[in-house]
Amino acid sequence: MVLGGGSEGGRYGSVGESGGLMGEIQYCGSGGNSRSGTSSSASSVVDESDHCHMTHDVYQRLLANHDSYINANGVIKDGGGGMVKIPIPSPHRDEPRFPKEKFKTLLAFLFLFSNWIFTTASLALTHERVPNYKPLPDVTLDAVTTQEWGLDVSEIIIMITVYLCVMVLLFHKHRWILFRRVFLMMGLLYFYRSITMYVTVLPVANPHYPCAPKANYTSPVLVAKRVIQLLSGFGLSINGKHTFCGDYIYSGHTVCLVLAYLVVREYTPRRWWLLHWCFALLAVTGVVMVLIARGHYTVDCIIAYYITTRIFYIYHTLANNTSLKESGPSNFFERLWWYPLFWRFERNVQGVVPRHYEWPLPWPRRWSSKNPQRTS
Repeated sequence: MVLGGGSEGGRYGSVGESGGLMGEIQYCGSGGNSRSGTSSSASSVVDESDHCHMTHDVYQRLLANHDSYINANGVIKDGGGGMVKIPIPSPHRDEPRFPKEKFKTLLAFLFLFSNWIFTTASLALTHERVPNYKPLPDVTLDAVTTQEWGLDVSEIIIMITVYLCVMVLLFHKHRWILFRRVFLMMGLLYFYRSITMYVTVLPVANPHYPCAPKANYTSPVLVAKRVIQLLSGFGLSINGKHTFCGDYIYSGHTVCLVLAYLVVREYTPRRWWLLHWCFALLAVTGVVMVLIARGHYTVDCIIAYYITTRIFYIYHTLANNTSLKESGPSNFFERLWWYPLFWRFERNVQGVVPRHYEWPLPWPRRWSSKNPQRTS
């Protein structure tokens, strides 16, 4: 940065041929008569005289030593017309950082997988406790005719929306952060569901659903066999592996549909509104298909919608506000039991994750060269 000459020198306090310091010298040369027309005391005249001599002396020394350093702070003088060069370092840009932290993503996946196993184990135990009662009164189920094919349609919609959601995450520039968040939220939802379905067991909503016979006993081996059977079918009835009943409160179908919609809507550009509406329509259709097939009670879907949206909104409120990642008397979110887990996964993510996309693979090169490199 170069400061010098004219009035700018006087404005910024640098040394120039005219400006602040030259003004002082001109004032001294006039004998101080320009200040006022009234007489001044003798002491003030002496002070002004001393000030004039000091100012003139400093100016002469600066011009005489124009090729040397003024001080040790990096202020350099140039001999060209008394100009002063002040090297200023490039400003520090405090930009948000979005580190990949792949190991944390792996830990989040293990958290999800362990809670998925926990949920299937809970269902294996709940199956033995299903009461042999008639279906409970339900305002929706009682008003529609049961359609057995509705459950298959709902699960096909789930597979479509989940696959599309995974594609959106894969092509996102900060895919490791997004996958980590989805794994953690799904793990929490599975954990809560494993508890709610076990503590309160509802009778089968569809009397014609092919529930497997009860064993009338429980053992680690029996539970392990049922868990393996459920995992092999990914928890879907369309695969013929989900023959155990009692997993009502709350609806896992609704959780998958709602969460897929929320993720796509949050991490895709706003101008993709048509995609957002398609996912919303698919989610509503999937829930309706579950209800007309009597795969769940209405209260199951309502609770699933509520808890899924609350966890998603709370998590992203915490993640997008740096102040909520710090302890304090006003941060009531800190009292959540899973807050320490969230903090460890999100403490290095600074700011709102931008909606940027890129080719996820290093090949083919013609695609990689046209898209930004993964720097996060």
